[in-house]
Amino acid sequence: MLLSTNIFSLNTRELSPTKLFSKKHFSSRFEYSNNISSFENHKIARKKLFCMKSENVGHHQLKIMHGNDNGIGIVDFFEGKNILVTGATGFLAKALIEKMLRTTPKVNKIYLLIRAKDKEAAFHRLKIEIMESELFKCLEEMHGEYYKSFILDKLMPIVGNIYEPNLGMDIITSDKIAQEIDLIVDSAAITTFDERYDLALDANVNGPYQLMMFAKKCKKLKLLMHYSTAFANGEREGLILEKPFTMGESITKEKITSISPYTNFPSLDAHNEMNLISKLKNNITNNIGLEQIMKDFGLERGKLYGWQDTYSFTKAIGEMMINNMRDEIPILIIRPSGITSSYKEPFPGWIQGFRIIDPLVFFYRKGDLPGLLADPNCLVDLVPVDMVVNTTMAAMAKHGNLQNPQLNVYHVASSSINPVSFSQIFDYSYDFFQLFPFVNSKGDKYEVKKMRFFDKISDFENYIWEVLSKQHEVQDGKELTKIQIRLIKKKVEYLKNFSKLYEPYLFYKGWFDNGNVRKLMGDMSEEEKRSFEIDVTKINWKNYIENTHIPGVQKYVLEGKRVN
Repeated sequence: MLLSTNIFSLNTRELSPTKLFSKKHFSSRFEYSNNISSFENHKIARKKLFCMKSENVGHHQLKIMHGNDNGIGIVDFFEGKNILVTGATGFLAKALIEKMLRTTPKVNKIYLLIRAKDKEAAFHRLKIEIMESELFKCLEEMHGEYYKSFILDKLMPIVGNIYEPNLGMDIITSDKIAQEIDLIVDSAAITTFDERYDLALDANVNGPYQLMMFAKKCKKLKLLMHYSTAFANGEREGLILEKPFTMGESITKEKITSISPYTNFPSLDAHNEMNLISKLKNNITNNIGLEQIMKDFGLERGKLYGWQDTYSFTKAIGEMMINNMRDEIPILIIRPSGITSSYKEPFPGWIQGFRIIDPLVFFYRKGDLPGLLADPNCLVDLVPVDMVVNTTMAAMAKHGNLQNPQLNVYHVASSSINPVSFSQIFDYSYDFFQLFPFVNSKGDKYEVKKMRFFDKISDFENYIWEVLSKQHEVQDGKELTKIQIRLIKKKVEYLKNFSKLYEPYLFYKGWFDNGNVRKLMGDMSEEEKRSFEIDVTKINWKNYIENTHIPGVQKYVLEGKRVN
C-alpha cells in the first residue's frame, strides 16, 4: 500500500510530534502531491568547506571564558587534565579529540587506546588516521610548523584492546595510566545493526565491563563518559525520557507490567546473555553457518526483550553493566540519535563513512531506491557530530566539576524540538539531485523522481521490480535478457533485506526528550553557547541537508571512489 504524506511547514518545532505520526492509507498507488514543499526561486550551490576561524577559541576568547561569569567553565575544566579515550580513531571520538585540542589546548595528555600489534603500528594509525586526517586541517593551520610537535605532545597512542583485562595494556602502562587519568571517554563500540551476537556482546557489553574494572583502579578519576545511543531505548514509544537502565529490566517487561503488574517476565541479565552465547558456541561442532546463526540469534534475543536489533539491544545491556558496576564513580552517558556530518565545526559537512540516512539517500540518487518501505511522516532523528561533541564537553565539565557519584543520561537528539520527517528528507534530496544529478563512470546521468512510500513489503518489492525493469528496457531499447533479469532480482532482494533491517527505524513511534541538554544550555555562559553550539533548534534542515550534508558525504566519503 502506498502511503501519503501530511503537509506541514518547515517550522515543525511548533507542532506536537504526535501530529507527525498519522498515516493516510490509500487503496491505489499514486505519486504524493508535488506541492508538499514549494521551493520558488530556489538556489543551491555547494559551499566551499572552510575552517570556521570565527569558531576557534583564541586567546582573547579564552580570557573572556576565564572571567567571573564563565558559566560552566568548560575551558577551565579541561585545563591540565589527563584523559583516556577508547575507540579513538572512530568518527565521533576523532571529532571530540579535534575539538578538545582546538578549544582547550591546555589539556595535558590524551591517551588513545588503539588496537595494534605494537607501539610502532599504534603510532602509524595515529599518524594516518588522526594527524593526517582532513578533520585536523584547521588545527594544523592554527599551529603551522609547530602542529606536529603540538600533536605529539598531547596525544599518546597506547596499544590495547577494550575487550581484554586491563584493556589489553601491559602491566607497566596500565599502572601508569591508572595513576594519571582524570577522565575516561568511552567511544568504543560495534554499531552494525545486525552484527553477530557474540561479537556485539564482546564489544558493547564485555567492553564496558572491562573498562569499569579498570576505572576502579584510577584513583584520580573524576568522571567516566560513555557514548551510547538514543536508540538503546528500543521499542519504547511516545516521548522517551532520559532515564538510565538497570540490570534486569527490559522494554518487553515494561510493556507487560504496565498492563498486568503481577505478570512475570524473565529478567534481562548481561552475564546470563554472555554465558548463553558461550554455551551455544561450544555446542556448535563446526563453523559452517556460524555467522548467520549468531546474527539471527542476536536479532531474536533483542526482539524477545523489546529491542529492534542487536546493536540497540547490546548498547542497552552495556549501559546496564556500567550502572551495575559504578559504585562511587561519577558516570555520564551520552545518547546521540542519528549522527550526521558537521554543522559548523571545524568546517561544515565533515563526515567519516556512511551514517544513518546516507545509504537510503545515495541509493535514491542512482535510481536504485525509487520507493521506500517507510511511514513518510515518521520522524528522522538526526544530530550533527559537532553538536554531539559540544554537548559532551559541556556535560563532562558540568558533572566533572560536581563529582557527584551519580549516573546522568543525556539524549542529544532533535525529534522533540526540531523534527524532520522522511518525506522532508527525500524532498530535500530530490531538489538537490535535480540540480546536481548523479553521473556514473560511463557518463550516464540519472534523473531522480519523487520518492514513493509503502507500508507493505510486497507492494514495495513489486514497485522496485517494476521501476528497475523499465530502467533497463529504456537504456537498451530491448526486452530484458536473462542476465539483466538475474541482476534485477539480485538488486530487489538486496533492497528488500536492507529495508527489513531498517524497518523499525522507518516506522519508529518514539521521540527523545532532551531536558538535560536544555538545562545544560541554561548553565552555559553566552560565550560558551557561541563556542560550544548545542542548540539543535537553530538547524534549518532543508539548508543543512542540501547545502551541507549531501555535499559533505560526496566530498568526504564518495570522492575518489569509483561509482558505476
